[in-house]
Amino acid sequence: MAGRILVLDDEENYAEMLQDLLRQHNYRVDMATRPERAIDQLEEIPYDLVISDYKMPVMDGAEFLRKARELYPNLPFILVSGLMNTPELVKVANMSVTLVMEKPLDTAAFLAHVAKFAEQMTSEEKEAFDRELTDDDVSAVHKDQHYPEAPRFFSAGCAISTHFMQKAWNISQNGTGLFILEPVGGDATLAVKDISAWRGNQDKPIQELGFEAFTTADASKVKELLSDEEHSHVLSIRLTSLDQVPEAQTHLAKVLQAVDSAKNALFVYVLQGSASDTQFLQKTGSVGCILPPLCKRPIDLAQYAHRYARLLADRSSKPRAAEFTQEAAYAVLAFEWPKNYQQIQEVISAVVEASEDAPISLETLRGVLGEGVVAAPESRLAEFVKKAQIDQLKDELLASGDSVVVLARRLGLGSNVETEDDLKRLPLLNPKLSNL
Repeated sequence: MAGRILVLDDEENYAEMLQDLLRQHNYRVDMATRPERAIDQLEEIPYDLVISDYKMPVMDGAEFLRKARELYPNLPFILVSGLMNTPELVKVANMSVTLVMEKPLDTAAFLAHVAKFAEQMTSEEKEAFDRELTDDDVSAVHKDQHYPEAPRFFSAGCAISTHFMQKAWNISQNGTGLFILEPVGGDATLAVKDISAWRGNQDKPIQELGFEAFTTADASKVKELLSDEEHSHVLSIRLTSLDQVPEAQTHLAKVLQAVDSAKNALFVYVLQGSASDTQFLQKTGSVGCILPPLCKRPIDLAQYAHRYARLLADRSSKPRAAEFTQEAAYAVLAFEWPKNYQQIQEVISAVVEASEDAPISLETLRGVLGEGVVAAPESRLAEFVKKAQIDQLKDELLASGDSVVVLARRLGLGSNVETEDDLKRLPLLNPKLSNL
């Protein structure tokens, strides 16, 4: 599977040019315009290659390289700059820079070097990626639902998580308030990061506030928060109870009246696991959406487990610890994960630390999670994922209200899918999902 490339340049136009060039050649590419924000991305997303400018304010390319090397000692790193003097070249050479290239770039040589370190998308991956961006086959009724591009932080590999992300994006496009009910330890923060980027905030960090702190802030304080150009104009406010929803809605209406800049911002209110879905939607109405737990999102669960294992394996120089044996993969998917994304991070961190430079085994996983871990023959993993796929398609059919034919067109399942029985007979949409 194709990995990701991170492009960093404080000149936004140049960063976008490199991003477009690499995407045209079938690479998955993320972009950052500030080194400190690129470090944040490196802490959450495993990259195959970093391409960075050298001369930047606040933190130059050499300092960024040093910090990146602290996270990933072996991460390939191409430094792109104007003419560098000898002391500068010696400095980055001593920090194990992989390659230095001068601006203006020789495009052919640049792409040849990139190909040594990053894998291009396969034709199937490219089709899926293009569908994420344009989705020409989606019926007109769904076109306004599709988000701008594939999420970077939030995993939306399941139909129900895609549906959640589409609904959250629609609400954020049509108003200034978004309410999310997430399970304990959920990944709503990742979804908010992606929505922030889609709204034009690029990689700017999101300000997170407690409910009391935000509702007691006067208009001048809100203006101050929204005038901070170093932060996103998406604000995340944590609720502690369902009873705070009406107060939050009333307060937001007052903010919109008193602060003109608030009309261009987005206020995301997140409540964690203290209400039923029905109660939450009754309180929030059309601006509320439910984030499903990871036990109902096996594809997302697998992606998070693999992502976090790779991050930690790369940092600890245990590359094979990013892999899972078939039995361990089944156990990960079969476990309930009551604390969701938070628990995935905690457990995978402990498992990688306990592992040698070898694939994560069932025994190592059981040593962290206990005897509740389910063991199964290798052949049952694909069956497990197949059953989960059928359940997800049924859930999406029910949630969307589509006919099977419309659902099949929207998800690219093929023109011969016409009944629910056809959905059951579908092969694994991505065979790789049966192996972490």
